Amino acid sequence: MKLLKLCVLLGLSAVALAPLKAESLSVNIPYSFVAGKVKLPAGAYTIQEEMVNGVITIRSTDGRTVALLSSPGALTPYGAMPSLTFVNVGGEMVLTAINEASLPARVLPRGLGQ
Repeated sequence: MKLLKLCVLLGLSAVALAPLKAESLSVNIPYSFVAGKVKLPAGAYTIQEEMVNGVITIRSTDGRTVALLSSPGALTPYGAMPSLTFVNVGGEMVLTAINEASLPARVLPRGLGQ
């Protein structure tokens, strides 16, 4: 658990987030990362959630799109800044959750041999 918290803090320290609207985030991720079973390069992304079915869409500025089925996680505290949770797995940064204030976190499936 300590490792997870450390990875989250390290990952969040390098990620800039700006909310666009309740179910959409604009993010700049300065390192390559894994989302589901797809490895994505560092860059600017828009992350959207379908509120009804929990599908998360990650879209890069160059048009790459990844869609993942998420599940609800712990409730994010009121007033908390939107954030992404990454875990370092074998040297790869893996996106594991998306957090928005006053909403349950959206937990993503892990891929690439996990």
